[in-house]
Amino acid sequence: MDKPHLLACLLAASLLGVAGNASSGDGHSVARVWNEELLGAIRNDFARPTVHARNLWHASVAMWDAWAAYNPSASGYLVLEKYAVEDANSAREETMSYAVFGLLNHRFANSPAAAASLDSFHATMVDLGFDPSITTIQGDSPAALGNRIAAAIIAAGAVDGANEANDYANTFYVPVNPPLAPVLAGNPDIVNPDRWQPLALDVYIDQSGHPILDGVPDFLSPEWGYVQPFSLADSDKVEYTRDGNVFPVYLDPGPPPRYSGSTANAYREGFEMVLTWSSHLDPGDGVLWDISPGAQGNAPLPSAGNESVFYDFENGGDWGPGHELNPTTGQPYSPNIVPRGDYTRVLAEFWADGPDSETPPGHWFVIANYVSDHPD
Repeated sequence: MDKPHLLACLLAASLLGVAGNASSGDGHSVARVWNEELLGAIRNDFARPTVHARNLWHASVAMWDAWAAYNPSASGYLVLEKYAVEDANSAREETMSYAVFGLLNHRFANSPAAAASLDSFHATMVDLGFDPSITTIQGDSPAALGNRIAAAIIAAGAVDGANEANDYANTFYVPVNPPLAPVLAGNPDIVNPDRWQPLALDVYIDQSGHPILDGVPDFLSPEWGYVQPFSLADSDKVEYTRDGNVFPVYLDPGPPPRYSGSTANAYREGFEMVLTWSSHLDPGDGVLWDISPGAQGNAPLPSAGNESVFYDFENGGDWGPGHELNPTTGQPYSPNIVPRGDYTRVLAEFWADGPDSETPPGHWFVIANYVSDHPD
């Protein structure tokens, strides 16, 4: 299956209502109903974007395979069964529901908010008119097919390199730097400033509001290059050996700037940029920005070795000249002048992943859902 086909599965199955006529009270398709259930469960789980990107993908596979089973020309991803039924839309809705219900019950069984999430999944099945107690995988009924799809995805996830059986724990990565205690001055014990350093806090609350017992967060998914991707080929991958371990890297952008050597200035420049842009969060600095499409966006892509010329360290990160005309009206965009501190804080809060966040992978689903709901 090629990449465009896979991306079509991801978006069409879970966002754009391919399940047919809506079965929910708010006019959304069954596919959308289950997408919202997944986003809600993510908001109540640990903040781990890589894990939830995988959950979002696998739920999309479940819905695509359920849809494809009742279309003679569509190709399933894991389950290739085909059925000719009188009411394909109803069969799809039922198959999708059992497939995603089974998958989400499995994936969120050990979530810190498992009771609430699983109760919500159960209530959604009942609201849609389906019996949550049906778990058979035998037969040709839509429910049995949905349960087979869930089982197939669960089985594939057990061997896809994510280490799901051990709650996605790292198997060999160990940080070379000791934890940094922010309450103490300086960082005298750091071993290598080019490597990650954990923080040691008396009380650590993760981005979803869950306490971490020892106060030291783990490095998030340093071994995730071993996880089977959905649209990347082996030709996109290189492997690096470090500390006796192999780290696969897809679409390798090259090494980052280093603390010393020929890229030392770029290393420091990055930290200076963070400090400068952080100062933009002050709503009382009196600076006004035009945030209309006429003043922002339409940016050229940086080229290798020429990245820094595209960043405006002092004024912000959008180096685009904006768009001359609104393509719909044919007229220039009206200016939208706002305090810089208000705009930048909205941006920061959106991407900060505080409590109740669906994490960055989920953000894109929220945006796509908003667009698909919009009258225009």
